[in-house]
Amino acid sequence: MSLPPLKAKIISAADAKAMWAGLGEDFVAGPSQTADWFAFWQSSANADCLAAILCAADKPVFILPLEIVQKGPVRVAIFAGGPHANCNFPALSRTQIRGSDLAKLFEELHKARPDIDLVSLVRQLGELDGAANPLLQLPSRENANVSLAITLDRKFDTVLGRNNAKRKRKKHRQNTRRFEQAGGHRTVTATTASETEAMLKKYFEWKADRLAKAGIKNTYEPAGIKEFFHQLLAYEAGTVSPRFQLKALEVAGQYRAVLGKSYAKGQTFIDFIGIAEDELASASPGEFLFFEDIQDSCKTDLSVYSFGIGDEPYKRSWSDIEMPTYDTNVSLTAKGRIYAAFLTARGGLVRTIKHNEVVWGYVKKARSRMFGKR
Repeated sequence: MSLPPLKAKIISAADAKAMWAGLGEDFVAGPSQTADWFAFWQSSANADCLAAILCAADKPVFILPLEIVQKGPVRVAIFAGGPHANCNFPALSRTQIRGSDLAKLFEELHKARPDIDLVSLVRQLGELDGAANPLLQLPSRENANVSLAITLDRKFDTVLGRNNAKRKRKKHRQNTRRFEQAGGHRTVTATTASETEAMLKKYFEWKADRLAKAGIKNTYEPAGIKEFFHQLLAYEAGTVSPRFQLKALEVAGQYRAVLGKSYAKGQTFIDFIGIAEDELASASPGEFLFFEDIQDSCKTDLSVYSFGIGDEPYKRSWSDIEMPTYDTNVSLTAKGRIYAAFLTARGGLVRTIKHNEVVWGYVKKARSRMFGKR
């Protein structure tokens, strides 16, 4: 017997928060596709947000939280959070969602907001906690960036033994001694709003300086972005089981590295990390904090430790899982189709460049030198 079609509806951000509760306790969602992330983003960073929802008998089974942005003459709906939303995965229950249901959803979106030209959903995971991403039933392409991760299995020795265990332990001992000689160290988890504020302040300062030196646009600078992170992480710090969390390495009473994390059932994701460029930078405070955090994560029920989007040597030195990410474009107007073709062509070019180590290395050096750095 065929399943009845799901009902599609578009609701405002103000009415959306209760919908996540309606998914039930066993729902799956990327950290950036959760109720609190959506609510704080809409109130701090972009008021023009909405949720596209599929329901079965008036019960939500699929939630797609979107913000609307202007790209030149084109109006685009994207995952709420923009470049800060990574390892994306729509909020859904364990109900089967068909391509025809999604087609109806985007028809309803076009009716509700005919000004939107394109829905552009990037950096999506194909699977999360055993659930397949239904959006990949639509025409999609592989993103230039992969997501690297570690299988935990509650055994730090096993994790460490996969790649240069002896070197990692030796370096960790050496840096421990150096931090102790500098005045002592500790790893701190933010549990109050004041700790959150202090950690984020340092992180934003470090990040701005590092991005400027690399000639990379600072995505934290637009209005409301820093406020969003302050509000979200301060709120989460006061909860029993935070979905978003800050940790820091403190040496001689000063933060030397700050790590931002998020959780989705059996996985934890690294959203960002920053380090102080000071006299202890050569002691690799970021690597030290990763070592401590991975070790702590092995003591939990988590099965996967994800470094998030991006391919870097320090991630490769730990990881045994490589997950591709995907982009899905749904054109709602002729203008949207033209822009989607441009995005597809650009994405293919970026993927080609990043998969060529020589060319990608040259691009990064050239970008830095354009800003007067060597």
